[in-house]
Amino acid sequence: MAYTRIITILAMIAFAVAVTIGSAQAAVEDVLLEKGIITKEDWLKIKAEKEQAKQQAKEQEKEQPKEQKEQAVEIIPRKETPTTGELIAGRGFEKIRYKEVYLAPGGFVEATTIWRSQNQNADVGSTYGNIPLSGSTNSKMSEFRGTARQSRLSLLAETIPTGSVLQKLSGYVEGDFLGVGVTSNEQESNSWAPRLRQFWATADFNSRSSLTVGQAWSLLTTHRQGLMPRSEFIPYTIDAQYVVGYNWARQFQVRFTQDFGKGVWAAFSIENPETNVPTNGGVNGNVNSGVVLPVDVQGFSASFNAANPSSTLNSSSVSTDVAPDLVSKLVFEPGWGHWELKALGRFFRDRFNGGNHNAFGGGIGAAAILPVHSTLNFIVEGLSGAGIGRYASSVGADVIAKTDGTVVPIRATQIMTGLEWKPTSAWDLYAYYGYEYYDRASYAGTSVGYGSPLNNLSGCSSDPPAGVCQAANKTVWQIHPGFWYRFFQGRAGIAAVGLDYSYTHRQLWQGLNGTAVAQPNGRENIVMASFRYYLP
Repeated sequence: MAYTRIITILAMIAFAVAVTIGSAQAAVEDVLLEKGIITKEDWLKIKAEKEQAKQQAKEQEKEQPKEQKEQAVEIIPRKETPTTGELIAGRGFEKIRYKEVYLAPGGFVEATTIWRSQNQNADVGSTYGNIPLSGSTNSKMSEFRGTARQSRLSLLAETIPTGSVLQKLSGYVEGDFLGVGVTSNEQESNSWAPRLRQFWATADFNSRSSLTVGQAWSLLTTHRQGLMPRSEFIPYTIDAQYVVGYNWARQFQVRFTQDFGKGVWAAFSIENPETNVPTNGGVNGNVNSGVVLPVDVQGFSASFNAANPSSTLNSSSVSTDVAPDLVSKLVFEPGWGHWELKALGRFFRDRFNGGNHNAFGGGIGAAAILPVHSTLNFIVEGLSGAGIGRYASSVGADVIAKTDGTVVPIRATQIMTGLEWKPTSAWDLYAYYGYEYYDRASYAGTSVGYGSPLNNLSGCSSDPPAGVCQAANKTVWQIHPGFWYRFFQGRAGIAAVGLDYSYTHRQLWQGLNGTAVAQPNGRENIVMASFRYYLP
């Protein structure tokens, strides 16, 4: 009897559902009661069972941990294999969803061997602007080194806020082990210190504008696409100093970017300044730099005031700056290629004979990344101006001070071009060329300035090292080919091997070796071989 009643009730419910489609606002049992299909007693019983089920659901919800309700961790795989450019820029990793935040851990383990034809006492970052001059002791000694210090760790965090003016919030941190600590050495422990590369946050607004704050690649650095962080053009080189003529810096900044649509972007950035003046030995000192300054000039990185009082800053490399560097950029992507126009403004200051002296410098630049074929990109970029030395890979001098303390920015031109070829998904081949020129700033009858004809070059080719070498670079140029081969790509990550070669030529401005005119130069061959395992 009970089974018959149950079957009858189920049949009536099915019938009621069929004839009451569109009555979603009314409960099914209410419709059945209204049609006379069930009795008042059955209706009360169904209501009671529903209320009981609702109460049980509420109790279970209270007992369930919040993390379980929101599915605490979810792996979101990437649909496509990341390119070499994406890996170098910190992109292309699988994301982990934690609550409403998407986390993308990344980085790579690197083991690199380095051979240089002339000794630089350098790790994986070469000193292009200071390669040994021909005839010197280091020019007659080669260098071998093995290192894992360029191994990198990174973490990207992203979230999409709801009900606000924000479209997305992002944060990114990246570091390697190219820092040097008090106990760092190559004798036994090789205790190298972690080094901060990037640490920034970006707010993307619904108005297609964005604000980036923190330490990131300078806005002056060329982008591969668009104008957002992590889309920068970073050469594929193993060498951590990249390519001669390449414009870059990683530093604190506050950047505003506007996307106008149709492939047009604009950005303006306020960035941390630093005036690069290689030394301050004074006209009477044993100056081993082409920058010769008046004795006791203050405000530069090697001036006495930069070391006293001391602080947490590195007193040997921090100038006393008056204002931030200013960078602006326009980007166009009309349908073929990526095009950029950029401008740099800089403020310089020193103090001499009881007075401050100020000067303004900067430069104008352009860049383009052009797909000449579906597998081949042509890259070109350049910057020209005064006081732009530190923004190129040979880290040239920015300014000099005249005998009366007047600050004079050094005129310079920096160019880099190259080809990147990707014949298959496993191979990346590249060849770059870079050139930097630094103008002479000299004053008759004195060696004060940059590249004065009276500079003492008598010690530039000494073996063993001895004497004075007031070496001012006139030109530095380089050819830099190499390749990467990814022999494994999968959900477990990417494994790759690379080979990198560079030939660098350094030419000084003419000076004196005794009473004879001298113009030393240097040549360097560098070979690097690397293995990398990229995290998935």
